Amino acid sequence: MTPQAQSGETAAAAEALGDLRVVEFTAGMAGPWVGRFMAYCGAEVIKVESHRHPSVVRLYVPPRKPALGTQPELSPWFTDWDAGKHFVTLDLSRPPGVELARRLAARADVVVENHSTGVMDKLGLGFEALRRERPDLIMLSTSGFGDTGPDHSFVTWGPNIEALSGLSRISGFPERECTITQYAYPDALSALHGLVAVMAALDHRERTGEGQYINLSQLEATVSAVGHVMMEPLATRCEPHKLANGSLNAAPHGCYPCRGSDRWCVIAVTDEAAWRAFCGALGQPAWSREPRFATLTGRLTHAADLDARVRAWTREREAEDVAEALQAVGVAADVVQNVADQFERDPQLAARDFFEKIPHRKLGTVVATGIPLGLTGTPGRTPWAGGAMGRDNERVFRELLGLSEQEFRTYTAAGAIEPCEETSA
Repeated sequence: MTPQAQSGETAAAAEALGDLRVVEFTAGMAGPWVGRFMAYCGAEVIKVESHRHPSVVRLYVPPRKPALGTQPELSPWFTDWDAGKHFVTLDLSRPPGVELARRLAARADVVVENHSTGVMDKLGLGFEALRRERPDLIMLSTSGFGDTGPDHSFVTWGPNIEALSGLSRISGFPERECTITQYAYPDALSALHGLVAVMAALDHRERTGEGQYINLSQLEATVSAVGHVMMEPLATRCEPHKLANGSLNAAPHGCYPCRGSDRWCVIAVTDEAAWRAFCGALGQPAWSREPRFATLTGRLTHAADLDARVRAWTREREAEDVAEALQAVGVAADVVQNVADQFERDPQLAARDFFEKIPHRKLGTVVATGIPLGLTGTPGRTPWAGGAMGRDNERVFRELLGLSEQEFRTYTAAGAIEPCEETSA
């Protein structure tokens, strides 16, 4: 063994998942984010892609340079979902491409896919086919509804699941019928559930030697996250009230406008002592003696009038000044931060080095939000970002699968392996 190889193995062993190999057949976020976290912890994650069916994050057009057209390596979403991975391109509509994908999966500990139900089976890459090559394989399939049930074959995206789960119905302001987060929240939620399931399956395999198939429903993951809100209608058969930023147990409780453009502060007055302190901080001790505000029940009943008074006070002040004044007297309050606040001015995030500087293969260095796993013995890192589609074809197929140079050329000429097509920045 060469010194370089020994050094590489030592470095891998020092990472939490340094001896693990993951193969991805993924798009969107619900699948890729699982591999992103595992790559951060040292796993070798190989993503199988196709130029004809790129992931949505590969379709990025720089908003300040639209004339450049699609820039598959430059999307900030691509960094967030796929940094640290290796990229190969296979045409899975061709039998030789499927053959190579099957051989690649046979060398993996974990396979992750988030295509619509049945797609992998139709390609000949379903769990039963892959486990014949590796009996202890762990495979995570995450789809909108899972593999069973009357809706299992439907195609979904995050907004569909937000609506079906009830999340959009219970979110937002009372005068609005439906609110979508614009973030595809179910994708992130499902990815984290999937990550936990994969780690549980790996632990089970270590104890028993058995692999398994994980069939995750993104609808179920999202419904479970709002379960506490569902308890009331399950018990009373009445729909829950939309509270907007209000609360059933505190008043004032909300998000209040402050001086400046789109500046806000959240405030939560949770008990009688906090209410008296709040009135004092506002220079309005008489409020606490008004009969209609004297009790929590009264403040909840007259919350609209109380909120109007609070808004009139906060609008004249900087959000930071509001938060500081209320925190000083023990009232829960803080600034609603934007990205600039977090990146440039948040002392807590700075103290914990939350933002990560990542070497980028086209941009030099990029800054991204950190992976907040909190491991102190094996903290993890993102080794690179910005890999082109097919960038790792030769390394993966020749070194890992052992194809000769001639075999590699034959598969490429047949269209099974698609060539790397890196764009210019």
